[in-house]
Amino acid sequence: MTDPETVVENWRKLNANKFIDCRWGCKITADACHAYQSRTSRYILHFNGERIPYPRVNAEYLKCFFPEPCPNFLSDEQARVAREKRDLVNRPLQKPVRQNLGRELNRLISPDEMLREAQWRRSLVTV
Repeated sequence: MTDPETVVENWRKLNANKFIDCRWGCKITADACHAYQSRTSRYILHFNGERIPYPRVNAEYLKCFFPEPCPNFLSDEQARVAREKRDLVNRPLQKPVRQNLGRELNRLISPDEMLREAQWRRSLVTV
């Protein structure tokens, strides 16, 4: 059997061209960087005592954007397209998740479900 350190070194040599130096002090692939940017919100609402909130840049992106934008930083439009593409791929998984959440919610709020529980565990007060 081969030494694990040798396998890791070989893998690093083979994939060295796929990694980028991130401003956060790590090495990641460009795909992972773009996936992160499309997953997280770029702007947050900031009230600052005003009646109408205004969007402010999410603090997680400040290292990526200042003093000059990172070469791997996606524009808002590119991030939106990547998010839509990711949502299309993940869409088939959403329906079972919604069904399970619906069943769980029904189990928690339905009086019929509560009455079927064992007496010692019953969460519905009956007269």
